[in-house]
Amino acid sequence: MSVAGKTAIVTGAGTGIGRAAAELLTERGARVVAAGLQPDRLRETVETITAAGGEAIAVDADVSDPKAIEQVAARAQEAFGGTDVLVNNAAIYPIGPWHEMDAAQWDAVFATNIRGYFLMARAVRPQMIARGGGAVVNVASVTFFTGNALLLAYVASKGAVIGFTRALAREAGPDGIRANAVAPGAFPTAATEIHADQEALWHDVLEAQSIKRPGEVEDVARAIVFFAGDDSSFVTGQTLLVDGGWMFG
Repeated sequence: MSVAGKTAIVTGAGTGIGRAAAELLTERGARVVAAGLQPDRLRETVETITAAGGEAIAVDADVSDPKAIEQVAARAQEAFGGTDVLVNNAAIYPIGPWHEMDAAQWDAVFATNIRGYFLMARAVRPQMIARGGGAVVNVASVTFFTGNALLLAYVASKGAVIGFTRALAREAGPDGIRANAVAPGAFPTAATEIHADQEALWHDVLEAQSIKRPGEVEDVARAIVFFAGDDSSFVTGQTLLVDGGWMFG
């Protein structure tokens, strides 16, 4: 398997896409550092993994905090000898009219959703180089392509993730580090729970998708694991929409 023997850091690993990615990575032979802000949920992720025979540790961390990010990288080094894969997944997504958002709220979104991605990648760079290279997988969003209303800061931050991925691929490639992104559509996660009318949301999603079934977080996890592993060793700078054919790039 293309991730067997690798060590992966997964942020936001307590729920949703992050948890699904952490579990699939270990199922396919990787070791996981599950990081995030929900300690009980992180431990549930780790317990599920270890009960199935996998290896994982939980690290409580706010990825908007540079010191916390350094601690995550240090724990990966201490526990597993370094990092091969980074899955930048943690994000926040306040909903509301754009003109009611203040500067502090805007800055908080960008601190987690893009600055945290940059700082995590920078923190693990020496470990990846020491291990002969690595893979960074950034979670973007289909909302960048649709330009959803009431999510201005989130949509803008996810557009920044795609730009960050492309530029990082250019700069990190000579070090043997690849950078790719996945842009999920609508999935049953905390990000979709913020919508008041759930029935209307899922009706509209299925109408827009080419594949007429609800997406599952495991669909995104499989794309993440592809980019994390050796099967994509000649792929970098790409963004893959995992959205059931909602958008076409």
